Amino acid sequence: MTEQSEVARITALAALIGWAERREHLASDRADLMADAWRTGTRSVAELARAARVSRDTVYADLTARGIQVSKRGEHLVGPLTGQGTPINAESVRAVARIAEAVTLPAWAHDPTDALTCAALAASRALQGVTDALDPPTDQGPGWEPASTLPTLAGQGQQIAHQAHRALAAIADREELAASADFRRRGTLHSGRNAVADAVTLTVTLPTGETVTVDLGGDGTGWTTMSSDSPLVGHDVEALDHLEVQLAFQLLAQVVTRHLDDRALTARSKDALPDTPPRTRHVPSNDH
Repeated sequence: MTEQSEVARITALAALIGWAERREHLASDRADLMADAWRTGTRSVAELARAARVSRDTVYADLTARGIQVSKRGEHLVGPLTGQGTPINAESVRAVARIAEAVTLPAWAHDPTDALTCAALAASRALQGVTDALDPPTDQGPGWEPASTLPTLAGQGQQIAHQAHRALAAIADREELAASADFRRRGTLHSGRNAVADAVTLTVTLPTGETVTVDLGGDGTGWTTMSSDSPLVGHDVEALDHLEVQLAFQLLAQVVTRHLDDRALTARSKDALPDTPPRTRHVPSNDH
């Protein structure tokens, strides 16, 4: 199958899945959007009918279903726009998850070692995890309650981060990664509202049952260092190791920050972080 035909297959499949998931909600969605259009000032039934490509009777029915009296065209209606935001629901997420899986599974079968493909597959499974948490299966036995599915969802998030770091480690050099970590550290402290984790000592139990100590820290440039009191633990830190330790530091610092007393914080910084390159906004021109 050629790349072009595969794109066409996915597009057609996505449209079919989307239609199947939406068909039971089309009338309700249309009524919400019809009411929004009326509330925001479109008070012509004929115009609404043309825009929605339905009959005038359908417009009257939709508006009535949403508590709108067409005879009171001059009335100023106040209220939230129903069509501009709805709570997340399992059906909508399930439709997206199926489309994502239809795209990622063939790609993974083609190259299961590609980091971005693996990240995309984990993202599709994370969407399915959200669906399971919102609407746990009732016909597949125990183990589908949120207390069981949410840890699985979190695990998919970790897998996405791991694969993204693997892809980044393959293209960035040590100096770039160290500078990025140093900049992030300085920026976090500059905010005045967050702690940073500079080093941590771990007590690690090895598969043999032996307990060793591992120290993780930095070399002053932003690069991660690792040392241990045991020759069973190597000290060389590669790019992927560095990225994942830095993420762990960020998570640990977030936990500590939540428990900081106000006396540990400073006023929010309004000035830019020193050595930060100025931001440039490019405004599109009408000239061609």
